[in-house]
Amino acid sequence: MTEYRLAKPEEWEDCIELANYVFSTAHRPHDFEQLIPRVYQAGPEMARIHRVAVAENGRLRAEIAVLPQRMAAGGKLLRAGYVGSVSVHPKARGEGHMKRLLGDWITDLEGTCDLLALDGQRQRYAYFGFTPGSEKYTFYLDVANVRHTWKNGELSAYTFAPLFPENGEADEEAAAFAKKLNEEKPLYVVREDVKACLKTFGEQAIAIWKNGERIGYLALCGGNQVVEAEVLEEQDFVPAIAAYLKENALDSLFISIPVYETGKAAALSEVCESFTKERCGSAMYRIFQFADVIEAMLTMKAETMGISDGTWFAVLEGQPLTVTVKDGTVTVTREAHPGADVLNREQAQELLLSPLASKGSKVPSEIWKNIPSDWFPLPLYCATADEF
Repeated sequence: MTEYRLAKPEEWEDCIELANYVFSTAHRPHDFEQLIPRVYQAGPEMARIHRVAVAENGRLRAEIAVLPQRMAAGGKLLRAGYVGSVSVHPKARGEGHMKRLLGDWITDLEGTCDLLALDGQRQRYAYFGFTPGSEKYTFYLDVANVRHTWKNGELSAYTFAPLFPENGEADEEAAAFAKKLNEEKPLYVVREDVKACLKTFGEQAIAIWKNGERIGYLALCGGNQVVEAEVLEEQDFVPAIAAYLKENALDSLFISIPVYETGKAAALSEVCESFTKERCGSAMYRIFQFADVIEAMLTMKAETMGISDGTWFAVLEGQPLTVTVKDGTVTVTREAHPGADVLNREQAQELLLSPLASKGSKVPSEIWKNIPSDWFPLPLYCATADEF
């Protein structure tokens, strides 16, 4: 008989081996200790974030992990979790292990988590109440853009070096610097081990220096994809990226930013060859506490993008709430007037997260008449360094 439970510390190596084997079989060779060091180099105590299916002989047949996170937005701190390492042994597929393990996680987190995030195939996770969400801009900067925008010597003040040198010197100072910049974002996940976070999925962290002073950092994937860039002064954002392209003799860079970073987007649009606005990979979310998530994310949107005043009464998946925006200040209470809009989970999350919800059929068209058009979608976003 299969046993479903949290993994034990003594099963830690087995958890890593199962994930490596399953993902290597399904995709390409995986080494989770290198891909996600903040989890898989942290030691056996991280076994506790894995739920496992254990056969009678003690062998692990499946596992699903949820990494607890604290997400800050709009002056609020949300209790979040990121689902990862969804692994079912090839010989155990079709036995219902994923359904049981993820179902157990959702039941367990119901009263202690505000929202869950994951990256996965949409129909598979829709069965568990997850909805696609999260948008980003990706800008394309090429060598011609740089050559025609900045003349000889205008970018010479910027220099670059590894944020965390191989010899480990000044790691603590660099980590404190990167942590400070991360926590100045409109939305951020609290990073306890910044160095490990900035190695997630092969990220390369580069310190930006200007006239001998460290002013920011870049996080790159694949050599020419800037997945995170933070500077002390926004005026240095685009020139620093251009200087990095020039110093490294690159043909081009792709720079991704969340849609609410409007200042960065405007600056990039003045220089870059082109850009796209797109969904963030296969990002999906399941909201537990609608009031808390709406208040935090809508406040952040008001602060960064601006939203209209208004009031909306609703009951979302049985949770009554009233959302009021007045002069840019967002207030959410857990009560609703008679006649409030009533939506089930699928409808509610589609309304809150999808940029095309008003064009679809899941949310009744009459509901949109009650909601200011610039409130939704909520600008949820997860940086590569915080994924799992």
